[in-house]
Amino acid sequence: MLYPNELRMFFIINKMVYILNTEISEKKIVKIALENIFGIGRQKAIQICLFIGISKKTKIKELSAEIKNKIILYIENNIKIGDDLRQILTQIKENQIKIKCYRGQRAKHKLPRRGQRTHTNSQTVKKIT
Repeated sequence: MLYPNELRMFFIINKMVYILNTEISEKKIVKIALENIFGIGRQKAIQICLFIGISKKTKIKELSAEIKNKIILYIENNIKIGDDLRQILTQIKENQIKIKCYRGQRAKHKLPRRGQRTHTNSQTVKKIT
């Protein structure tokens, strides 16, 4: 049986924040939490923190609702993320296949596109297709 203090800890541990279609734990540092959003890497996360004026090491639960809204607005206005970015990447891949460039042909046959070795590597892809 869980005692009241243990039960409370369970709910605190599992607390999540939902930002831009991504679930983020409140215990995470802002920089790392932003990196979990598809389309935001290390450099963009640092850039966002500098623009908003918060420390990279601040935790999500320490941020006020106003600052969270500033972060969301900055990302929505300046960075392509999530489904929009996936759609753009898919269009680029389809265009490369259509114009029959080298990368497009490699993508069409599900082979590595950036010069990786195929004699001993990429066996998994060959087996699946």
